[in-house]
Amino acid sequence: MLADLAHALRTTDMTWPRTADEDFCDHRALAWSRCRDYLPEWPDHVALSEQRRRQLVEDFLTDIGSDDEVSRSLAELFLDYGDGYIGAGPLCWSPGEVMLLLTDWLPCKAVLDADQRNALPFVLRRWLTFALTQQEIDRQWISRVVDAVDTFLPEFHDAFDDETTWGPAKQVAAALTERGVDLTDRQAVDDGIRQLNAEQLAHRLLP
Repeated sequence: MLADLAHALRTTDMTWPRTADEDFCDHRALAWSRCRDYLPEWPDHVALSEQRRRQLVEDFLTDIGSDDEVSRSLAELFLDYGDGYIGAGPLCWSPGEVMLLLTDWLPCKAVLDADQRNALPFVLRRWLTFALTQQEIDRQWISRVVDAVDTFLPEFHDAFDDETTWGPAKQVAAALTERGVDLTDRQAVDDGIRQLNAEQLAHRLLP
């Protein structure tokens, strides 16, 4: 149990921005003092196979009775987050993971068009229900995870529109999208990045 607590604290400390709340900091320090000696090694990450990814997305779209491109793209995005950041597994969502997705990961890393943003709350609720049902979680606990979507949506909207929270990759992707570059075309993306770099260099050299 102390090892699990230490791992949870380590993961929390990696979340940006770190909270400055005095009560949290005091309790965090106390918790670390009890469990630091039991901090485990990082667990080995086994990524989902491409076949498993495709099957999960197809099963989800069948479950919700829709195969539109917006729902598919959002499901793939949720899988990207789950596979890369949920240590227990890509389908093991919790209210805390919903919070991190909406207030940190999506605003920093994702570029969403208007249709994706409008569909996000509905598709995310359905994805959470699908994922946790796959894990055979009791419905009373699933509802608590789904409710977290409404709790953190206001913060998502504020953070997503705040360009100061965007990571470098998202800033570049947004700039290319604004110029009409097809992000699925590798050559077009490479050409667009070279143009952006050249423009930034020119701006620095100008008096």
